[in-house]
Amino acid sequence: MNESRRNFIRELGLTAAFAASGCACPCKCRARPLYGLQLYSIHSIFWKDPERILAAIKTAGYDGVEFYNYNGMTAKALGGMCRNAGIKAMGTHLNGDTDLTGDSLKKTLDYAAEAGFESLVTPHAKRDSADGYRKFGCAMGQAAEAADAYGIKVGVHSTYHHFTTVYGGKTAWDLIYSEASPKLYQQIDTANTFHTGYDVVGLLKKHAGRHFSIHAKENVPTVDGVFGVPPKDGGPCVPWAEIVTCMKDDPSLKWWIVEAEGKPDSLDPAVKCLNILKSWNRG
Repeated sequence: MNESRRNFIRELGLTAAFAASGCACPCKCRARPLYGLQLYSIHSIFWKDPERILAAIKTAGYDGVEFYNYNGMTAKALGGMCRNAGIKAMGTHLNGDTDLTGDSLKKTLDYAAEAGFESLVTPHAKRDSADGYRKFGCAMGQAAEAADAYGIKVGVHSTYHHFTTVYGGKTAWDLIYSEASPKLYQQIDTANTFHTGYDVVGLLKKHAGRHFSIHAKENVPTVDGVFGVPPKDGGPCVPWAEIVTCMKDDPSLKWWIVEAEGKPDSLDPAVKCLNILKSWNRG
């Protein structure tokens, strides 16, 4: 396919996207949220045939994908692979301690910029003291400040211990953000947060304006990861209606990132989740 035809197809895609959002042009009005798939959802098959699978993800209606590793690909090759599929390489998960500090930071940001990433997120981030969590938040905040010059967002991904670990009445999550730069965003994982008994809706409201992306995941242990299907242990579902309603009022949200890990050898749960999430956002 020559470059002019690629550009034509890209323009058609943009036109369709703005039409779907009710916006006639790429102006300053707020566009619809974008939908991405965390590729770890299909980690047992993705790297076996990434170009074909990216095309299938695009056909399913996704706007982008979030990586979890690069399988040795250069930034140019990885970004080009996504562009050829007509899908955005919206970001990646990485190790903040090794990739977003010291001499590694610039290397990470240069890779991200060339690949076309909008977001760099570090998961887990476990520490053994309140001061450790504060210092981690400050370090990631410094990375977020540096990334801002590239037009890239840096965030921390919430997991269970961030809400079950408490020092002096403050959760590890609160401590991470207590002294961090306001540019450090929060990638709330709905399942990881809700499963601990924490008020996920209250958390989203408390930190309104700090949610560039949200990891949409059903409560665990899930049945194939499909939204709205009760967990295998009979527990409650994530309070999707309240979350979606809450985030419709938060202009910081750009990406809903679907994570459906129940069947890592199949794209079917991710497709079902996307259709459900879109229907809720239309409601």
